[in-house]
Amino acid sequence: MRFENPWFLLLLAVPAVAAYFRYFSRDASRTKLTPTILFSSGALFPGKHTFLSKYSGLISDALLAAALVFMIIALARPLGGAAIQTREQYGVDIVLAIDTSGSMLNVDRWPPSIRPRQTMEGVLYFDPTGQLPKYSRVATAKRVIDAYIDKQANNRIGLVVFAGYSYTKCPLTLDKTMLHQVVSAIEYNPDNDMTAIGMGIMTSINRLKQSHAKSRVIILLTDGMNNTGLVAPMSAAQVAARLGIRIYTIGLGNPDECLTPRSLEQKEYIMTRGEGIDENILSSIADLTGGKYYRAYEPQSLGKIYDDIDRLEKSRIEVKERVRYQENFLPFLFAGLLFLAAWTAFRSAVIRLP
Repeated sequence: MRFENPWFLLLLAVPAVAAYFRYFSRDASRTKLTPTILFSSGALFPGKHTFLSKYSGLISDALLAAALVFMIIALARPLGGAAIQTREQYGVDIVLAIDTSGSMLNVDRWPPSIRPRQTMEGVLYFDPTGQLPKYSRVATAKRVIDAYIDKQANNRIGLVVFAGYSYTKCPLTLDKTMLHQVVSAIEYNPDNDMTAIGMGIMTSINRLKQSHAKSRVIILLTDGMNNTGLVAPMSAAQVAARLGIRIYTIGLGNPDECLTPRSLEQKEYIMTRGEGIDENILSSIADLTGGKYYRAYEPQSLGKIYDDIDRLEKSRIEVKERVRYQENFLPFLFAGLLFLAAWTAFRSAVIRLP
């Protein structure tokens, strides 16, 4: 709590000084702040020795002092909430660029319960219970990214997805809850197929170019090679290098064999040879920008890769929190008026006691 007019609090000294001279000073017995009337005999007031008559002055003064204190606090205008707070943290601004092309639905490792069957069309893997989508590249990558987000206490993270075209899924943020919700919503879009690595990098650069952090990083995950897009991957990497943005590239997928769904229902899979990854391009992107290239033959190895990338230089960022102030003088004003009314009623009652 803070006060908009704190100087009014100096008036709190008035009831304190009055109480001191009335009850605690050496001349307190001679200090009379209220008029008195002398009588020749106390017998005129038989009730003067009752508790109420004996302590009526003290009760009256306490009620008046309480009324003054609460009204003075109300005048000072107490405010709830907090001011704009700026705290410094150490972190890295990171954009996770994730490939969401159709090949990310492939499965590199599957449970032994899913067995092949010989059909008229060849060897097929049937999955009527819907187990295999949980083992797809994109599903495993989402689990690893969720775990990675939980470890980022001070790092701001943004999400970019790319296939035939790219777009920002989430801007840089420290809000882990929102990030988890965005990651869970990442899915393959049949209308956005193929792989535009250069476009994914450029969209990620746009999220980072306004950042003032020392360390700005793009972690690009793909399981294919660039086959579409308006910007070549190396051209995008050159832009990132000029801006001082490091790019860590991850090539995902088993090149020997994988299960590919035959339809979007993902109930039937066929064994295929893994699509080629342009490792030369991914390695050149990382080298040009000061990053590093990683090869993940199965999604389960992604966790160690993200942990390795996490060992980065920490930079200073500022986080500002804005909280609206709220007027809190009404309860104090109400309490002051209540004590003032009680003091007035008490004084009227005491006067009628004789």
